[in-house]
Parts: sequence; C-alpha cells; structure tokens
Amino acid sequence: MSQGAYVTVVGFVAQDPKQRATKNGTWVTDLRIGATPRYQDRATSEWRDGETSYFDVACWRRLGEHVRASLRKGDPVMIKGRFESRTYTDRNGVSRTVYDIVADSVGHDLNQGIANYVRPDRRPAVVDDDVVADQGPVIPEDVDIVDAEAMERLGEALDSLDDADLTAQALGEDETADAAMPSVSSAPF
Repeated sequence: MSQGAYVTVVGFVAQDPKQRATKNGTWVTDLRIGATPRYQDRATSEWRDGETSYFDVACWRRLGEHVRASLRKGDPVMIKGRFESRTYTDRNGVSRTVYDIVADSVGHDLNQGIANYVRPDRRPAVVDDDVVADQGPVIPEDVDIVDAEAMERLGEALDSLDDADLTAQALGEDETADAAMPSVSSAPF
C-alpha cells in the first residue's frame, strides 16, 4: 500500500492558471484554488460561509496544458492530488515550510454548471527532415468546442421559466442538498 497525504479539494479557481517551464524544460501549470466551507447556524438555522482556505496546486505536463486551456478564474473545480511540502528561508532568515498540492486529476464541479468535454488529438507534428515534435494537444478542426444544440436547449428551458420559478428552484435545490449533508461541528480536532 502506498503512503502519502492524498487530498480532494472542491472549490473555485482563485486566479487564472499560469504556465511556466522548469530548469530542465518541463512544463508545469500553477493554479490557486479557494475552498469555502458552509455551515448551518444552529441559532438562526441559516446557512453561512466559513473562512476561505487557499491552496497552491501544481499541474505537470499534459494535465497542466489541459488545465491552462480549460479553467478560468471563478470556475468551480475538483482537484485530486497529494500534499507535498517544501522548506525555504524567507528574507528575514526564518525557515518556512509550505504545503502544496501536486494534482493527479482536475475537473469542473458539475454540481455548479455544465461543461463540454473535448478529447484532444495527440498526433505528433512532423518538422523539417521528418523530426517529430510534440506540439501539445491539438483540437481537431471538425470538433466544435461548444455544443450549440445543447446550449440552445438550455436557453429554451431557461426562457420558459420566469424569475420567480428560477429563484424558487435554485433555493429549493440548494436547501435540499444542504439539508441532506451532515452538519459539521466547528470544534477543532
């Protein structure tokens, strides 16, 4: 059995992904994720947001390319990965330890909205003298990234509802989902 501090974080993209190359030329995409817990105030029975925690996430190689192409600030996401610690000395000479998440998989949180999946074509490109170069994911020209038919159906469904129906439906679904979740005590472990 492998050992490690594996974690799943459900939250939102706090900053647009940033891609960089390491010293040896490997590409990594850095992502900052925010997660805000919700709890029910027992005195008022109202749902409240807790304090937001932020996590730095490293997405390596192909995963990083896909994250950079797919995610934007504010998108709801789910991250699965492992904690990794690193120690450094700050400007004042104090040793600090930071915990990052190295992502194994990243995806949109479909509880929050609709996403379209596109499997990129990974054909290598041929350069001069038949040398093969990897140019990253290639989206075929015949693939429409946005499913226009699904968007049209969604628009028609939304147009058929008035604002009161949408508000009632949204509140009803959220409160039903929240009520089904076990309450979490705020006591420390």
